[in-house]
Amino acid sequence: MNGTIAEHVQIKAVALSKGDDRLFTLGHLLNKGTMTAQRFRLKPRAPKAELWMDVSYQLRLDAEREHLMVQQSFFGVFGSQDAKQGLFHYDYEREKADGYPDAHLQVYGNSDLFLALNDPRADSGRSLAQLHFPVGGKRFRPCLEDVIEFLIVERLVEARDNHEKVLEVGREGFRRNQLLAAMRRDPGAVEVFVERYGMRGTAPN
Repeated sequence: MNGTIAEHVQIKAVALSKGDDRLFTLGHLLNKGTMTAQRFRLKPRAPKAELWMDVSYQLRLDAEREHLMVQQSFFGVFGSQDAKQGLFHYDYEREKADGYPDAHLQVYGNSDLFLALNDPRADSGRSLAQLHFPVGGKRFRPCLEDVIEFLIVERLVEARDNHEKVLEVGREGFRRNQLLAAMRRDPGAVEVFVERYGMRGTAPN
């Protein structure tokens, strides 16, 4: 964050136990009492505007207790430090129980077409912000670097020089970790890859 669109962000981590599991919560100036992270200020390109970002993670050990995995994450952009609604937020909740996609995007906006499509018998008054747009699932969901890049390329925030390199390094690390996790869970696909492309460690052209 501090190398791209923010200043003085201090990510803190708190470990806590939940039954036999071990959870780790991460966020800016994390409050140990409430286990909630604070939003941090961004610098909008528009004059006299305010913009705040909310980023938090909850991690736990995988089933083999060998690797940390993300249990939940939240990336949101808001107009004030305590606003309930903002521009958008990305949510990820592993094995989400309410039927919505584990990884999804919600946008605070209005659409006359969507209002007309709502079934008045079941969804009268439902807003666009209540829609959960799926975004890649457990393995291929957007990462924080993607959200930061969106804010920059859409000219919503001021960015630091050389932010591209910072974003690419972070994004490649995330994608590699996701790929390795997918390979651990699907060794059959790894075998197919090796059979098709030859020796281990040899990348296809």
